[in-house]
Amino acid sequence: MTIAPGECILKVNGLDLWYKVAGKGQVLMVQPPGWGIGAGLYEQTFRPLESAFTVIYHDTRGSGRSQAPANPEDINVGAFVEDLEALRTHLGLDTFALLGHSHSGYVALNYALKYQRHLTHLLPLDAQLGVEEPGQDVQRTLPELGKDPRLADAAKAFSEPLHIESDQDVSAFLERIAPLYFRDPEGEGVVTLREYVRRNRISITANNATETSDGRFLVRDKLNTIDVPTLVLVGRRDFICSPVQAQIIHEGIRASKLAIFEQSGHFPWIDEPDLFFSTVTNFLNGKP
Repeated sequence: MTIAPGECILKVNGLDLWYKVAGKGQVLMVQPPGWGIGAGLYEQTFRPLESAFTVIYHDTRGSGRSQAPANPEDINVGAFVEDLEALRTHLGLDTFALLGHSHSGYVALNYALKYQRHLTHLLPLDAQLGVEEPGQDVQRTLPELGKDPRLADAAKAFSEPLHIESDQDVSAFLERIAPLYFRDPEGEGVVTLREYVRRNRISITANNATETSDGRFLVRDKLNTIDVPTLVLVGRRDFICSPVQAQIIHEGIRASKLAIFEQSGHFPWIDEPDLFFSTVTNFLNGKP
């Protein structure tokens, strides 16, 4: 089916939720993280996918251009799953492919656990597996990363007690730790991420709400119930959602394949764009 391109507002349970349709072809839904960063960074950097697919971006409730509920407790993974299902229904989609990066990989896995009948493909990308796992990754990776002088300040920021009390504080923290997320800590990926967090509001309310509630939506012991063609993608150098988590997801989902990008950190489509976009395109088109 063809979905008209452009930006729209969908009313879901009294909230105005923003979404955008771009490109043409089979539908690929890009689920953004729920902790406040919104979809804008993906909208900016996933454009090569729009030449082959109808790509749908949306901001989660309380993030970006979507309205926040009056009660912050209503910002959680369960609500994000139902908002995505409402968007699917609104667009008249019987099925679609779903890609989720980092925390949104956690959201995508939760969606698959409840609504996998509506998925043609599932793509957890440098996905967060649970609540404890990112911290366990950081304990393994940060001491070594901190030895690189180019990463010393970012590693120090990540190790220090956090004093974040406003949206601006969240942005400043993300700007400081940005070098940890890329293969080249002084490259264009760092510039792109820093410019984005400077120019866009990052919601501390959404950040705090998801951090508090994520433990209610654990998936690790339920992965074997997912029976959707799945491609687990991960950067070898990802310090916070490492191949350790990706391997567990891959082993848990029987119908999955694992793609490790050897020269990438947390953002493989920025670190290795040609390989990343061809890998995703081939998978969605059924090519080996």
